[in-house]
Amino acid sequence: MKTSERKLNHLMIAKEKDVEPKEWNWFDDIILLHSAASEISPEDVKLSVDFLGKEISAPIIIEGMTGGHEKAREINVALAEAAREVSIPLGLGSQRAALEDPSLSSTFRAARDAAPDIPIIANLGASHIIGASGVENASKAISMVEADALAVHLNLLQEIIQPEGSSSFKGLLDALTNLVDQLDVPVIVKEIGVGISKETAALLEATGIAGIDVAGLGGTNWAIIEGYRSQEGSLMRSLARTFETWGIPTPASIIEAVSATEKAFIIGSGGVRSGLDASKCIILGAEYSGAALPFLRAYYDGGKLAVLRLLNKFVIEMKTTLALSGASNLAQFRRRKRYLLKGRLLDWVLSRGLMKRVPQNTENF
Repeated sequence: MKTSERKLNHLMIAKEKDVEPKEWNWFDDIILLHSAASEISPEDVKLSVDFLGKEISAPIIIEGMTGGHEKAREINVALAEAAREVSIPLGLGSQRAALEDPSLSSTFRAARDAAPDIPIIANLGASHIIGASGVENASKAISMVEADALAVHLNLLQEIIQPEGSSSFKGLLDALTNLVDQLDVPVIVKEIGVGISKETAALLEATGIAGIDVAGLGGTNWAIIEGYRSQEGSLMRSLARTFETWGIPTPASIIEAVSATEKAFIIGSGGVRSGLDASKCIILGAEYSGAALPFLRAYYDGGKLAVLRLLNKFVIEMKTTLALSGASNLAQFRRRKRYLLKGRLLDWVLSRGLMKRVPQNTENF
């Protein structure tokens, strides 16, 4: 199947099928402590923050999801216009299709044309930055959209199950180091639904990358999506079912990555479905939070206006969360660390020896 057709196939599956292992969405295992005497209203809360040298209105990113097919152009335009109105970053889907067929580059470029001032994140898979053409591929992806950063996505599980996939990322760390040295924009490494461990985070940070997007288990699952693309009864369908709960749940992955890094910023994504979830990512130590599937489905429900409504809903939910926590800004919210862990997440943190790495409360309640 041609790459452009596969991109459309992915969109339709994500739109119509159940692609989330919801039992592995562990945001309910984080309890934010209520501040009943808070004198702060949501209108008083400031969420603005710097992202790659640009001020954004809230630590929310529309994660990369599409491009590479003519029908994706209007989706990217709608997402970009909504992101521009709210003043938040936009990630693009994998630009592999446009490298293979330059006529498809406009399906990605349309986002930059629609939103010339917001941070835009270009996107390539690990297999396309490894080897002699890696820097050239990355440079083309960046210039295609005048990107503020390049995201390199790690999708080994998807590649193994995908009929057209590559099952080896040999040379990845050296390739990342080379990109950091050669490119003029920051490099972000992201998973696409199964998370980043502390061991992996340390290896990635050592390459000099600017940020890590954990994209943990609990949100869109590409093993499930690729399984839908395989014939019933096939080996790949069976393999997808076996590994559809493989990975590290997002809250655990944030704690893992934060514990192992000193300079790289962390983006919490994977099953983030509200501003409350996004706030929980922040209090665990992520600088930003991201989501893709809810914005894609909002687009299909009502175009740009539905995406914009959902973005504004995320923002007011975050402001309400901070107000109810007694914090007027993100720095104060992070510093106070007024939360508890329970259940599976607490068990994970204890069994992995991460409790001493979990940020502790620094103020009395």
